[in-house]
Amino acid sequence: MTVTEKMVEAPDPAHLAAVLRRRQAMRAQLDQAEVLYEDVNREAGKLLDQQYQATRSTKADVTLDDDTKFANVTRVGGEAEAQVIDREAFAAWVRDTYPDQWSYRIVPARTETVVDETFAAAVLAAVDAAGSPQYSDTTSGLVHDVPGVMIKPTRSRYYRWTFTRASKRQPLDGRELVANAVQAGQLDLDAPLAIEAAPAEAEQ
Repeated sequence: MTVTEKMVEAPDPAHLAAVLRRRQAMRAQLDQAEVLYEDVNREAGKLLDQQYQATRSTKADVTLDDDTKFANVTRVGGEAEAQVIDREAFAAWVRDTYPDQWSYRIVPARTETVVDETFAAAVLAAVDAAGSPQYSDTTSGLVHDVPGVMIKPTRSRYYRWTFTRASKRQPLDGRELVANAVQAGQLDLDAPLAIEAAPAEAEQ
């Protein structure tokens, strides 16, 4: 051993044991919290979807029992667009209804049908605008049900959760408010989520 090398001392056994014990105990608590969180997050999304369908409300306040607001949740709508899901059915409709927008090409060993790309894009844009697989012909005034086309989600809806910020009126931010409520026993986050069923109607 050279003079510049130093012996590495083992950590104090009691301190090492305490740190390892604390680390793994906290990991166990996190695992339990994640299971409970998944349950309550799933139920929250279900109820928020139900509220949106009933009221079209896209935002809700999150409050403590005393109505102190500490967070809010906002529904961010998903996106959807018209897509051709059955090319053969779509091409057959174009061939029978708009033959000028349809053709075919012969490839060695097979024949391919071809729909004009500009026309196809116009049909899909019309379906997007209508919100259903229908195409309104501006020339004839006819409304066609378009086969082989569906409006498919390209991004699912989600909910954006945010804690309140501290202000002159409320010097504590949302995280501090809920932490104090938990410490004071106003919230029990260790118990499993209990979803109470709606009371049954009284028997006649």
